[in-house]
Formats: sequence, structure tokens, C-alpha cells
Amino acid sequence: MNFPDDPKPHRRPRFFDTVLVLLFVLAAYPIVGALLTILVAGGNPFGNGFEAATHSFVVRLLVAQAFGQMVVLALPVFWLARRFSGDGLFGNTTLEWLGIRKHGGSRPALIAGAGMLLLQPALYSIVELQTLLLPYLGTFGKSLLQEQATLDIFLKKLAGGASIGGSVLSILVLVLTPAICEELFFRGYIQKSFVLSLSPQRAVLFTGIVFALFHMEWFNFVPLTLLGWYIGYIYWKSDNLLVPAVAHGTNNLAALVLLKSGIDSGSATDPSSGLLVSWPWWGLVVVSLSLFFLLIRYFPVRPALQDADNPMPPGHRWKSQC
Repeated sequence: MNFPDDPKPHRRPRFFDTVLVLLFVLAAYPIVGALLTILVAGGNPFGNGFEAATHSFVVRLLVAQAFGQMVVLALPVFWLARRFSGDGLFGNTTLEWLGIRKHGGSRPALIAGAGMLLLQPALYSIVELQTLLLPYLGTFGKSLLQEQATLDIFLKKLAGGASIGGSVLSILVLVLTPAICEELFFRGYIQKSFVLSLSPQRAVLFTGIVFALFHMEWFNFVPLTLLGWYIGYIYWKSDNLLVPAVAHGTNNLAALVLLKSGIDSGSATDPSSGLLVSWPWWGLVVVSLSLFFLLIRYFPVRPALQDADNPMPPGHRWKSQC
């Protein structure tokens, strides 16, 4: 499939080069994150556990996290993309290559956000099922639960208290920054590069798995992979980075609300909230998934993709095989 916004086909990103960039970033991100954490803490930041972290330290850590995402994930993308766009670092062609500043993205973005909300009950159910089943895997399963419980404590600290300032900062860093920076890297550059060197379907599948691995949360690997596939699919269909960014941000905001409300999963001490034995809950899951697939069925497709992938004459409907 040829992209109309690929002005230099002879300079398309090669698969090997994209994999090298991906491996470098996956290795560099945790290292930079650890160095920034030590820098803002002035030593071992968690010697007394996450609960002992002060408010000022949490604020510095949030700022460091946002800075790390911008430096490691977002800014290099523009330099990498300009090699294939033939334009300046923030030139119009470079931005269009990444799917930025394109018209007609508002409606698909709203639909993508609604789809993400419809996915939440099913994703929450998967997490609850894992929480129930992992203890039966022995030491390995229990260690995953304990790691998730520790991560929950850490995330609750980052989410801040009930103050307006803390809530605004947590939304900026935990919701908006990842939605922008991670989508720039994973969808804007990695998936786009794989689409041009492999195929759209393979690019979506591969990038979704890598997206889950990047977060290094083995307990949440399955939900993160499903999220990555959904976000990748809507970026492929829209070619507008606003669409996956809104979907990603919606998921992060939903997770933040659950954290602040005290409704979370993965606790090693309280493995089930009782939802899995509630028929009304499973009714909600079925209804939300049905609406989700209906939404996906009629998700807006950009005209260029429709023309390229649908050679059927008017009056005939082509069913996408993805």
C-alpha cells in the first residue's frame, strides 16, 4: 500500500534500521529514567519504600518522568522522520509524515476515545482473572502479583492527593505526556516505518506487542498488547496522530480515576473485588464489547486508504482482512 504522504519512496525506512532504533530506545529509556530518578532524589530514592516519599520528591519525580519521555521518545522522532520526509525538523512535510496537523481528525478521535472507554470493562475483567489465577502458578505467579501491588503503591503516590495542583500535575504527566510522546514514537514513527517496509497488518500486530514490552509490566502484558493493537489499528485507519493520542489519553485518564478512587486490581492481599461472580458485571462486559466492535466496524477511514484498499466499484462493500 502506498502512502500519499510518503514523498520519497526510495528513502523509505528499512526494517532493519527501524528495529535498531526500537532496540536502542527500549534499552535507553529505563536507563535514562533510573538516572533521572537518582538525580532528582540525590541518592537512593526508595530506601524507605514508596510510602515514605515526600510530596516535593513526588513532584520532582513527575517532572523528571515527563522530561525523560520528551527527550528519549518524542524529540528523536522528528529527527528520524525528517530523513524520510525531506523537510526540516518541524517542517510541514515531516509533521504530515508523522500524522500531525492533518485535517479531519476530530471526529475519529472522539470515536476512538469512546471505543477506549467501551474496552475498559473487558480489560478490567482480564486483570481480575489474572489476579485470581496467578497464585496457582506458584512462586512465579505470586511474584507477579507482588510486583503489581508494589507498582500500585508507587502509582498511587505519583497520582497525588486530592489537591487541585497535584491532580493537574498528575494529569499532565501521567495522562497527556505519555499519550503524546509514546504515540509519537510507537505509532508516528515505529508503526509508520513498519507499514512502509512490511504491511499494515503486520505493523499493527508487531508494534502492539512491542508497545506492551516497553512498559515492562508483565502482569499487564495481555491488556497492554490489546490496547496497542487497538491504538495501532485506529492510527492505520486514520493516519492522524490525534486519533491514537486521544485513545491513549482516555485509557490513562480512566486508570488515573480508578487509582484516585481506590478501585484497582492486582493486589496481592485482595485478589478479587467480586466482580467476576456478578452477572450484571458480565452483562456490562458483553454490551460494551458489542458496542465496541460495532464502533470498529464503522470506524471512519481516510479517503486515501479507502481508495487504495477498496478497488470495488460503488455499491459493493469490501471487508477488510485484519
